[in-house]
Amino acid sequence: MGDAYVNTRAVKINVAIAVALLLVVAVVVLRAAGDSDMTWNYDKAFDQRANGTTALSDVMATAADDIWAAGQSTPTIGRPGDESADDGFLLHYDGTDWQRRPMPASFGTSVYDARFDAVDSGGLLLTASLDLNSLRMAHWDGTRWTALPKLPGDPRAADIKALAPDDIWVLDGGTVAYHWDGTRWTAMDLPTTVAALDGVASDDLWAVGSRSGTGPDEGPGLPGGQPAAVHWDGRAWKLVPTPEYHYKVPAYEQTALLTEVVALDGDVHAYGELTSVSEDDEPDPPAENIHLRWNGTRWTKLPNAEGACADRAHAVRDGERGEVLNARKYRTADGSCERIAKPKPPSSYGIKGRAWFRLNAITAVPGTDKILGVGYVASAGSDPAYKVIIVSLKR
Repeated sequence: MGDAYVNTRAVKINVAIAVALLLVVAVVVLRAAGDSDMTWNYDKAFDQRANGTTALSDVMATAADDIWAAGQSTPTIGRPGDESADDGFLLHYDGTDWQRRPMPASFGTSVYDARFDAVDSGGLLLTASLDLNSLRMAHWDGTRWTALPKLPGDPRAADIKALAPDDIWVLDGGTVAYHWDGTRWTAMDLPTTVAALDGVASDDLWAVGSRSGTGPDEGPGLPGGQPAAVHWDGRAWKLVPTPEYHYKVPAYEQTALLTEVVALDGDVHAYGELTSVSEDDEPDPPAENIHLRWNGTRWTKLPNAEGACADRAHAVRDGERGEVLNARKYRTADGSCERIAKPKPPSSYGIKGRAWFRLNAITAVPGTDKILGVGYVASAGSDPAYKVIIVSLKR
């Protein structure tokens, strides 16, 4: 990850005291945007060579003594008929230590891309893939796993929203949404292509993506497109008008689309990007970020944040203090961008010199001020040392 930065502009100052004041302010701003005492603390590590663990893909906490991590491991080469499979497994923290647990029985063992989604009414939802187009889902209620039936047609899951054990939505990344009502899955056609989903109630959900545009390089069958948002009001999915985005200078095969939606009580934001495809070796215009807000009546354009914290992923709230954007970036409640330092692996890990540090998922632990991440740390050189890790944010 790149370090935080601050854009400055030249200001002509005619008196020396003003110049000195400007320098002092610049130093303070740089410190706020870059320097921080935050880092990650290594809580737990697993040796790949000892137990075959290769990845932890997600982590979710329902309480301080109920934390789950999902992973997969490559079986020992030579195991008959299973050399290329990935054995899925779970890790569970009960307030004392991490223990390895099997996947729900309905999943089998050969799964990958496991993910957790919080169930708003309690518990969590586990989803994993058996292959590119076959999903398995199960709900954890704090005591046991309850398997859900397969979705009609076994689609992939582009995004999931679980409001309750009997109110779950799945997007297939195209024009179909699937709803679980506690008894059966129902497939619903959508008016446009969507890939991201969020909402606050069973009759108030948003899905975002793209629609055919109206420009010269946009329309049915053409690559161009414009942002799209569809709303579920409890009865039907309806396309809601969204502002269009175009380059000031016409660009070949421009495409504007929304890739994320975040819904909070009374506040909905959507994020995306405007891009284009170069023609005849002409350089592409730079991509532009898209930020829309629903004001209760219509979608309006908002200016994008600038600087190192401008990019937005699935941010994890740190109480009232701010948000963890990713492994290296933290945005404070007042909007300042701070860098999270990369931690040095303990000497016992056997990793010397430069090291790769990556987190695949981050979660906040309810009722505490703890934020956990799962990923790996590995030697950047020829040394094959590699550790799967569970870390916590140290402030």
